[in-house]
Order: sequence, then structure tokens, then C-alpha cells
Amino acid sequence: MKRFAALLGASSLCLGALPTIATTPNAYPPEAVAAFMADCEPKFAAQAPPGFGDRGDRYCTCLINRLQETMPYEQFRQLDPNEEPPELKAATHNCITAIF
Repeated sequence: MKRFAALLGASSLCLGALPTIATTPNAYPPEAVAAFMADCEPKFAAQAPPGFGDRGDRYCTCLINRLQETMPYEQFRQLDPNEEPPELKAATHNCITAIF
């Protein structure tokens, strides 16, 4: 769970109703996606600018989808809360741009 918190904490802040796990090259296990979403959405809401807290589902869906496209699950599992790899930076930037 700390790794998922780090994803949002390190980046400070996607599109679609539910994460897409079947069509990405590095599809993560459904329980990992669910845990990520459960941790990401409230953190987004707490850190979002006023009036944008309701976009957490879109942001978090976008973020997990982008990570699945660019990062193997094993690398995702080993993310360090104190580091922000290029894949995470790029995904964060793309998703924030998409929802704001």
C-alpha cells in the first residue's frame, strides 16, 4: 500500500470509468489495480485544487493505465516511495494534462 501512496505523493497529484487491465501489454493483477485505485482516489481528492477533487477516478484510472503501458508489474511492485522513475513522471504529467 505504501508504494501506491508514493505514486501519488511523489507526483503530488485518467480517463474512463474503470481501469483497463486486459488490453495493456503489462496488465497488472486486478487486485493490484483495485488497491491502487482505492489508495489513489482519496489522495487525489485531498491534494486537488478546489473544485477538481471529483476528478480522482479519471486521474487514477489514467495513471494506472499509463503505468501498465510503460512499466512491467514487477517494477511497479518495487517502486520506492522516495523515488519517481521516468515512467511515473511521464504518466503523471500526461494524466494531469488530460483532466485539467
